[in-house]
Amino acid sequence: MNTTERELQPGFRRSRMTSVKGPRTRSVVTFNPTTIGPGEDLYINITKLKPDSCLVPGLLALLFDFKNSNTKSRFNNNLSKLIAKRLQIKVAGETAYDCSGESLYEIYKDLWLTLGDRKKMTEQGLASENLRKLISGDNSGVKIGDAGKVADALLHSVYGSKLRKPIDKIIADHGLYTPFSMNNNPMYILTLPQADEIMTAQGGEQVDGYKLDNLELEYEAIENDSLASEVSRMYSTGRSLSYKHVTLMRTSNWDKDLTIVNENINIPRKSMSAIVLLFTNRVRTDSEEYI
Repeated sequence: MNTTERELQPGFRRSRMTSVKGPRTRSVVTFNPTTIGPGEDLYINITKLKPDSCLVPGLLALLFDFKNSNTKSRFNNNLSKLIAKRLQIKVAGETAYDCSGESLYEIYKDLWLTLGDRKKMTEQGLASENLRKLISGDNSGVKIGDAGKVADALLHSVYGSKLRKPIDKIIADHGLYTPFSMNNNPMYILTLPQADEIMTAQGGEQVDGYKLDNLELEYEAIENDSLASEVSRMYSTGRSLSYKHVTLMRTSNWDKDLTIVNENINIPRKSMSAIVLLFTNRVRTDSEEYI
């Protein structure tokens, strides 16, 4: 978009405020029931909040304790993405987003993050194998030894089994959000995978199962009446949402000797792009094993 096109946008401003003042609060809402297991659907509704409260983008998250059914297994890497086998987002009963391969796509995206960014995602279950063993309650996890093992023990003492999954798709990409002004807030539906899809057992052992316990919804809000009023006025004239809709088309087997692959895609979309994820073998012990 060139300069002229930017200036023609209805929301264009030559100068903008670089800071917002107002009380900022962190809130945690407990789910009922507080526990969910493999194959079940978790419904996440955004809290309505007060008229002058704005939801801070990117800070809406699901908090939970990972409870392993035995002491002989661990979860695979990047658990916060693994637990969303399917993600649906509905607004006013209409489906805005539905991807049955959500975890596959999101883990792939995270592989493109820098090492520094990945190291900041420990509380999301993106960690070394030893630390994941400690968090999972796997008795083969080690707390003493080299510097890495000691660091794992320190991190485990901080987080315990508590992990965090960001719930920010779509709404985090559209600035401040005032739930009070919306007639219908988005509802997120997570479908959890089976245990053997996201966990690995010790040699000669089996995965028994898992639960997500002490489910909580965490968010931060800023109280600023003028800011909330400005956002509300934008909603009154209609607010469009721009986002990428991801669909798992199919899973198929290709011969390694193929030089041309023909795939028929018949979806009524104006603009599409494709991502092809190639696997030589299914690797249950590594959720990030891509070619």
